[in-house]
Amino acid sequence: MFAVRGIYDGKRVKIIEPVNKNKKYRVVVTFLEEVTDDEQEIRDFASRTEGFDFWENTAEDIYQDYIPQKKDKK
Repeated sequence: MFAVRGIYDGKRVKIIEPVNKNKKYRVVVTFLEEVTDDEQEIRDFASRTEGFDFWENTAEDIYQDYIPQKKDKK
């Protein structure tokens, strides 16, 4: 079992976090709190922006070479 965030707009539930689309899941929808108009606009923008798509790009992994590696403390 795992949880993902979503928003219900009065007609449908929109999941706003990644989920494996190649599997089927049973779900339980729990309404936590009402979303204000300001929060809704922010969430809509965040779900559409491509500002973090670089995390999915393997070419960006080259920058890991410049991050100092921590040595295991045993």
